Amino acid sequence: MADSERKSLIELGTAQGWGHRASADSADVFTRGNVRIRVIWAGDAMSGATTFHNEMYEAYTRQPGTVSTWLKR
Repeated sequence: MADSERKSLIELGTAQGWGHRASADSADVFTRGNVRIRVIWAGDAMSGATTFHNEMYEAYTRQPGTVSTWLKR
């Protein structure tokens, strides 16, 4: 399930116009304008995610649904 969760987040992000890059096997980074979302993976499970605006930390979550909401903004 986690692998499909990761793929779903990547598909959602790219569909919403976010740039995506994988940082090794443990992180996905989404960028759009001055916003950056970094999702950390521990194996196949999401460990957590942070969002930054203008390189300033804004929020942290461990909930995939919250990351989906961020990507839909």
